[in-house]
Amino acid sequence: MKILHVITSLELGGAERLLTEVVPFQKQKGNLVKVMILSDKNAVFKDNLEKAGIEVVVCKKNSIKSLSNVFDILREIKKEDYDIVHSHLVHAQYWTRLARLFDRNKRRKYITTEHSTSNRRREHELLRMLDRFVFGGYDKIVSISEATQESLKKWLKRNDSHFKIIYNGIDIEKFQNSVGYTKETLGFKEEDVLLMMVSRFHKSKNQKGVLDSLKWLPVKYKLIFVGDGALENETKEYCNKLFLNSRVKFLGMRKDIPELLKSADIVIQYSHFEGFGITALEGMASSKPVIASDVPGLRDVVEGAGIIVNGEKELAKGVLSLRNRAEYEKVAKKCFERSKKYTLEWCADSYLKLYDKELQC
Repeated sequence: MKILHVITSLELGGAERLLTEVVPFQKQKGNLVKVMILSDKNAVFKDNLEKAGIEVVVCKKNSIKSLSNVFDILREIKKEDYDIVHSHLVHAQYWTRLARLFDRNKRRKYITTEHSTSNRRREHELLRMLDRFVFGGYDKIVSISEATQESLKKWLKRNDSHFKIIYNGIDIEKFQNSVGYTKETLGFKEEDVLLMMVSRFHKSKNQKGVLDSLKWLPVKYKLIFVGDGALENETKEYCNKLFLNSRVKFLGMRKDIPELLKSADIVIQYSHFEGFGITALEGMASSKPVIASDVPGLRDVVEGAGIIVNGEKELAKGVLSLRNRAEYEKVAKKCFERSKKYTLEWCADSYLKLYDKELQC
């Protein structure tokens, strides 16, 4: 089978990370697989794919908003005569849909995966018609959780057989078997309690909310942010305004996420919305207690294993509830057991089975 994945970029993000891990697995199964990106700016996962022997094609204008992306995608589709074209994230979904208008191969199947329960498009009623056109051009619309699918169905005002759920998956062993850094290596004291949040700095991720919760915790509780993004400097200024500089470290973009998560005492994901919460899952696979905000998608993954909270004070209380070592170990164990439900192999296989089924239609 020939498969082309088209994704907006390969910067730090859940969809990008998932694709980076699923694609090599699909290649190992004997398929020809390529990844096409609209821009390689901040493409932290590009090296990982190339080291795995996956060719990454970048659109010529290297811009996620260039109309020429349509023709670059179409050119690549015709060049390899792919069986499956699979798009991820908004800009790739739009440009790939337009490319299909010029594709006369009716046998070829177009799949898209929706990775989020919300986005700014859904704040504008006029964009509903545009999205209905875009998603109407795909043979199958995959969502990464029930919450993501329900949100999309409601937005598109559709409820038909084109929708399907395939949960995200991760390499559990990679996170379970990683070796963490010492606290001293990370610039902390042995008696400090390290809270960690791995996310790009975006309004939806709510790093400021985590800083607000830190005010309610004793000084031995320290916070590490991993990632970068448009709101990083603004968050640093907010941290300074709260006089929390001595308790917070910003590590920026890192590739050693398994080792960092293993170094943390508690992993936090405090987003305003999440399609799935893959970072929370990675924290769980690292055998760390995970505390998450009570939002669809994230709640589906964490509830019943980790701790779900509403508000900054509850977040602080959740952290303090883990002071008891027996409670800490109990939550960490439940988190790890939950993570086993979401394996990379299952996720990648589910997509391959979907491709096969669609090609038989």
